[in-house]
Amino acid sequence: MYIGSTDERGLMHCLWEIIDNSVDEALAGHGTAIGITLHSDGSIEVVDNGRGVPVDIEPRTGLTGVEVVFTKLHAGGKFGSGSYQSSGGLHGVGASVVNALSVRLDVSVDRDGKTHSMSFRRGEPGSFADAAEPSPSAPFTPFVDQSELATIGKVAKGVTGTRVRWWPDPEIFVKSSVIDREGVAARARQTAFLVPGLSLKLNDERDGTTTSEEFRFDGGLSEFTDFLAPDEALTGTWRLKGDGTFKETVPVLDDKGHMVSTEVERTCEVDVAVRWGTGYDTVHKSFVNIIATPKGGTHVAGFEQALMKVIRAEVDKNSRRLKVGTDKIEKD
Repeated sequence: MYIGSTDERGLMHCLWEIIDNSVDEALAGHGTAIGITLHSDGSIEVVDNGRGVPVDIEPRTGLTGVEVVFTKLHAGGKFGSGSYQSSGGLHGVGASVVNALSVRLDVSVDRDGKTHSMSFRRGEPGSFADAAEPSPSAPFTPFVDQSELATIGKVAKGVTGTRVRWWPDPEIFVKSSVIDREGVAARARQTAFLVPGLSLKLNDERDGTTTSEEFRFDGGLSEFTDFLAPDEALTGTWRLKGDGTFKETVPVLDDKGHMVSTEVERTCEVDVAVRWGTGYDTVHKSFVNIIATPKGGTHVAGFEQALMKVIRAEVDKNSRRLKVGTDKIEKD
């Protein structure tokens, strides 16, 4: 995974990777809420109510699911090649790199009626002897047996989720690097529009008080279109949806723990919202797996070509009444 830089941009990229893993759970129908906390000690925490990272021993590696996700590259979407139909986070690539770039990372998982916990220092599993609040400066003891996932409590039946808190490594990131709250809020708002019904709450505790913002939009793209529109509407919002299947080659772990390429069938879904307004400027945003594609791509070009084709066909069909030919129809 390439984080771009070791300044604020790289730090934000690490945050997106952990958040996107939680969002993927919501996209798969297994989560409804994500909490993001910027702690006063410089650590960052992301909490979700998804299924929880697997805690059982993964037979191909002999490691717990938590260790595989947070220490092995290309761990995959919770190990199954077909676990996610769409994925914004990299599941194992992102999480393991964030772990390696952290002077400390704590994971706790609610699953199977228990709370499981494990800590890492720069990607190495072990335990911190915290005197009170968790601190990366606390004495650290590496595990002799890497599969020492601790059970620290019980939870009610049906309660699941994952909590990840990490302290970026000051030896890697520029000292002046900080998480931009406005940038996180904008991304959280955008995600809430793209995943209807998902609640994202941002807490910033860095100035000695807690500033909170919560985002949830049940209207999805239609509501997002109204939010983005800079002018008055000439039409209602048109929603266009479709789906299909395709095959993709993905890396998975074989029985010996080696990476092998496997072909899987995926489902592709398309969701478009369009509204015409009184202004002259075009506002468009495109996404793939809820990740923004600011430079467009074949998905945008293909839609624009199809839209122009349909408009030209309708104009041609009604050319006498409209008194205009298709030669007058051009993409702005």
